[in-house]
Amino acid sequence: MNRLLTPGRIAGAYATIGGAYVIATDLMVAISLRRLDREWLAETSTDLLFIVVSAVLFYRLIKVLVGRYEAAEAALRVSEERWNFALQSAGDGVWDWDATTGKSYYSPRWKEMLGYSHADIGDSYEDWTKLIHPDDLDHVLDRMRLHLSGATEAYECDHRVRTKTGDYKWVASHGRVISRTADDRALRAVGTQRDITERKAAEARMREALEFNQTVLRSVPVGILTYLSSGEVITANPAALKFLGAEQDAVMAQNFRKIASWEKFGLLELADRALREERAVTRRGSYVSMFGRENWSELTFVPFWFEGAQRLLLIAQDLTEEQKVTEELKLLRAALNAAPTGWVVTDVHGVIEWVNPGFTKLTGYSLEEALGQSPKMLNSGQHPRAFYTNLWETVLRGEIWEGELCNRRKDGTLYYERMTIAPVRDHVGAIAHFVAMKQDITGQHELQQQLNRSQRLESIGLLASGIAHDLNNMLAPIMLSVGLIGSRHKDQPTRELLDMMQAAAQRGASVVQQVLTFARGVDGERSELDLRPLLKELAQLVRETFPREIRLTVDVPATPLCVDGDVTQLHQVLLNLAVNARDAMPEGGALRLTAASVHLDENAARLAPAGHPGDFVKLGVADTGSGIPPEIVEHIFEPFFTTKPRGKGTGLGLSTVYGIVRSHGGFVAVESTVGRGTVFSVLLPQRTPVPVPAKPVPAQRTLKGGGRSVLVVDDEASIRLATTEVLKGHGFNVVKAEDGFEALRRVRESPEGFSLVIVDLMMPGMNGYKLIPQLRLIAPRLPIIVASGMMGDATAGESRAALADCGVRIVLEKPFTEAALLAAMEAELAGEAEG
Repeated sequence: MNRLLTPGRIAGAYATIGGAYVIATDLMVAISLRRLDREWLAETSTDLLFIVVSAVLFYRLIKVLVGRYEAAEAALRVSEERWNFALQSAGDGVWDWDATTGKSYYSPRWKEMLGYSHADIGDSYEDWTKLIHPDDLDHVLDRMRLHLSGATEAYECDHRVRTKTGDYKWVASHGRVISRTADDRALRAVGTQRDITERKAAEARMREALEFNQTVLRSVPVGILTYLSSGEVITANPAALKFLGAEQDAVMAQNFRKIASWEKFGLLELADRALREERAVTRRGSYVSMFGRENWSELTFVPFWFEGAQRLLLIAQDLTEEQKVTEELKLLRAALNAAPTGWVVTDVHGVIEWVNPGFTKLTGYSLEEALGQSPKMLNSGQHPRAFYTNLWETVLRGEIWEGELCNRRKDGTLYYERMTIAPVRDHVGAIAHFVAMKQDITGQHELQQQLNRSQRLESIGLLASGIAHDLNNMLAPIMLSVGLIGSRHKDQPTRELLDMMQAAAQRGASVVQQVLTFARGVDGERSELDLRPLLKELAQLVRETFPREIRLTVDVPATPLCVDGDVTQLHQVLLNLAVNARDAMPEGGALRLTAASVHLDENAARLAPAGHPGDFVKLGVADTGSGIPPEIVEHIFEPFFTTKPRGKGTGLGLSTVYGIVRSHGGFVAVESTVGRGTVFSVLLPQRTPVPVPAKPVPAQRTLKGGGRSVLVVDDEASIRLATTEVLKGHGFNVVKAEDGFEALRRVRESPEGFSLVIVDLMMPGMNGYKLIPQLRLIAPRLPIIVASGMMGDATAGESRAALADCGVRIVLEKPFTEAALLAAMEAELAGEAEG
């Protein structure tokens, strides 16, 4: 028997491997379940006790078997007789080979253990070799030849033999030559055959267990090292080598009691404590390993006894990556807590699990108030059910949802947010959570509403300008015809009808002027004004005309508040706002007029439509009336929009305010709360010059035509007819042209034939702006009067400048009266005479 493979070593190997396997598997399970407690220690101790008991039994079994083997071997050495050998080897099959006859004897027991009867096996050498497994035959014969030649003391060989059923059994075959010739040739050999199938199976199981344990130790990600209590390394698995960052030879050559870093960082004290108290000791955190490598880890020192000596098991788990992830999570949490945007985490059913301070700032709900709640608590009722249905269908499909919505804060106020919701999946890919990021866009939304309102007012202004142009063209022939008809019909009834028509036309012209004021602004007599006297005059008017139930206060600084503007128009602005305030307080209230100098930066200027930074005079008109609902505020500057009863207002008051203020380079802001009142703020640039338009010469009706020719250019037939009749009545010869091309042809035919040209600016084809320069090329000194229904807009200054460059001095704004027309012609013809 191999002396190195003693029963004690076999049983010890079994106990070591089994114990290590039990500790490793139990520890891995405990770590994964976080159950490193007394219950785990008790369970592990029970498993280790089983290993120890089974190792003792295994040791005794092997001891018995080895004893039997050694007894048989001793008997063979003492006796050369076959029967004595058989008696000493009871239970084994006996064989006897005679070289002189070539025959072999096999005992009944030898045949029985293979399942053969006495007659089933012959006595020849070949009969024996046929039973040996083909893979073992060469080995068996080699061992036999070595012994027969005298090279070995005995023949010993484990091999497989075929049974009668065709299976194979493992047998231990032993024999010895007991008779030789003088020249040492073998004459006779005897031996035994023992069934060792179970032993081979046990050995195979042991090898498998050893291989399994070795595979586990090689495969586990946890470092496992075993030490003698004196500090020498016994074993180290690959994970331990990786953990230490060293080669196996270097690790095996170490003694932990001689490593300075172990003593410096308390690891040696930890190991001795485990050995002394005979219990596992764990340390988690950063340390320096035996080879100076720094990392985060969890070290567990487990003492155990083997073969009467105390050993130490070190289980080392590298937590560096885990710590890195933990630190990243801490950083992420800190970033989310510091983020100005709101973050919400819910479960798959939408139940809130976490919110950051940004969410609290946005909504007013604290973390404690939000936990366990549904985001439905923020619903404002402003979105249809289909909106939320689409949202949930999107995220439940695993897609990201993005959109804007209106929500309600804890205090009941509404706000707008841009939200992104993303699903979070678990380790198997199923949606487990939702993460929502909320960004407050209330300010942006308000700015967008203001922009939309401003753009809507611009588009309405363009429409109003076109309508005003057409109305002016319609009213112009009416106002001209009234005077013409009046000169022909002097009776009282006709005179009264004509006066009514003229008053209605003038009223219509006034309404059109207000529309133009809203649409494009107006130019007036601009001069440097101190607005304080204007406010004082308005205050006096309010005190004299408004109900006594309205209490008036005026807050005006002592220093001048100067702007460049038209005093009449600005008076109209303040009066319109004051009248609106009065109408909002039918039961009385407080009216406050204020004025101050302010500076607006970029941020402040964005809060009002068309706002821009700069220095302004701020005029305020505040009331404590009924207020304006939010859905109406954005429409109040639109022309003809009114909430007053039918017949109580035209809807042009605030639109006129808007147009006048805008024409002065300013803007209007409004703040209103239903039931609490409204504040209108008018902001006008300080000392900004505005072009001053020319005023027509006061009308005089003494002009006589004397047969002079006048060219009337207008695309409206009614205006051409009315103008012609008026001029003919005063002795002028009138030539008509319906567009610029016809007018240019008329003048080219007779460059000196016209004393004056009356030109409409807005005509199809060649308009007045294109026609007048062409006329100047043909007749440079020809007097030209411009008549237009679109001169009262914000571009009037530029238009007048362009006309002035062409020598045009007088512009008649439609609708004009007969007197205004004659006065303009007299001024131009007088200038011609002077020239």
